[in-house]
Amino acid sequence: MELVRIEGLNPREYEHPSDRNALDVLEKTPGLDLLVRKFFDLSIEKFLRLEFIGSNLKVTPGSLPDIYEILEEACEILNLKTTPEIYVRPDDYFRQLEVSTNNLQGLTVGVEKPLVVISTACIENFSRSELLFVLGCEVGRLKSQHVLYENIAWLFPLIGSVMGSIPGLGAITNTFTVTVYLALIRWLRMADYTADRAGLLACQNINSAMTALAKIAGLPKKYFDSFNIDDFVTQAREFEGFADTRYNKVIQLLSLSLRDQAFTVARTNELLKWIDSGNYQAVLERKTKIQLAPSPSFCRHCGAKLEFSHTFCPSCGEKVSS
Repeated sequence: MELVRIEGLNPREYEHPSDRNALDVLEKTPGLDLLVRKFFDLSIEKFLRLEFIGSNLKVTPGSLPDIYEILEEACEILNLKTTPEIYVRPDDYFRQLEVSTNNLQGLTVGVEKPLVVISTACIENFSRSELLFVLGCEVGRLKSQHVLYENIAWLFPLIGSVMGSIPGLGAITNTFTVTVYLALIRWLRMADYTADRAGLLACQNINSAMTALAKIAGLPKKYFDSFNIDDFVTQAREFEGFADTRYNKVIQLLSLSLRDQAFTVARTNELLKWIDSGNYQAVLERKTKIQLAPSPSFCRHCGAKLEFSHTFCPSCGEKVSS
């Protein structure tokens, strides 16, 4: 089946409403602007790029052409004009930072020069269509400009520790640390819902999206060929864990473990709701087109180019004036 190239795709066409709501709350949280500035002051983006470029295998058309081709295809389908660099990591990178992560996933680092990273386990355990789903999720994060806040959330303990050690900032940091942290993690979970929609738009295969999520949820490799995916879909459809007023309490408690991708069954449930609503098909049929965004402006502090959706300057970290 030939995949549809979604011309003029705007991330607002597939954005999950809980993502937008959580982002609005996050960007109104006192202390976020200070945290963003410190992220840039500490040159953390450069550190992350150096870490991945210096430690992992770069994917090129000559070295791993099939993997590079899948990323290129995801970018073409989702209308991302530039293909980011992509690297393969051998292990669970963030475990050394005491962050619990799932190795069957992609991740993206860097705002100005983003790079996508997938694990060796992804390549060994996912089919081509499933990899298109996983890499489509990362392309979706780039289109939605999730990367800055994602990277801050991953490294929040490190950034918070540095800020707390600065004379005069320690007491201030302690007053907003928990609030900002919970707002960041809650948004990160909701952003997963948007990324999953982008992944499905990229692979355009509901079964592949479901099997990829089942593997992320813990499907053992020995059962890949015999597993009844319908049972997983039924489990996801019946999931109602976040439908009541206890949701915020649950997510706040569980987020303290700093899991980088949690609630996989809930994610599957949300993706199925989107499919059932007809909105997934509407995007493919281009019934959801949104007018082009305004032309970019420039930061009044450093002169860097700003896209319409930037809240903070990606160059100097200053809050963008409205």
